[in-house]
Amino acid sequence: MESKVSGHWTEERLVAYLYGIEPEDRHLHGCDECQARIAAMQARRRVIDAASEEDISFDVLAAQRRRIYARLTDTTPWWSRIAIRRWVSAAAAVLVVGGGLLVYEEKQSHRLPDAGVSDAELAQDVSRMAQDAEPQSTAPLEALFE
Repeated sequence: MESKVSGHWTEERLVAYLYGIEPEDRHLHGCDECQARIAAMQARRRVIDAASEEDISFDVLAAQRRRIYARLTDTTPWWSRIAIRRWVSAAAAVLVVGGGLLVYEEKQSHRLPDAGVSDAELAQDVSRMAQDAEPQSTAPLEALFE
């Protein structure tokens, strides 16, 4: 796919050509700009490939493969691989939080609300209000308008 603006190959097409996915065509052979861009990409790729080969030796890769294979073939259950320290610290945290909640709840349950009125007095007030046809707060106001 060529760029709609310049008629040159897009970056995606150049990268695809670089990796052998995109076939060559007449434009690539005749265009100096596209050839220069491909040459620059190939030079960067050679530098990156050379650097990556130097950094990682065969021994490092072999040791990594052995560790991965050992983990894959390990038959011990997952719960036995977890450190006991984590379980102990988690249990201690649960005990501390649970104990704190228990003490708090115990203190709150012994504290009863301070009732200024007994149940009998409250029941009398409710029945008196139900028997009154007119609320007490409006009675003094009506006297002003008579």
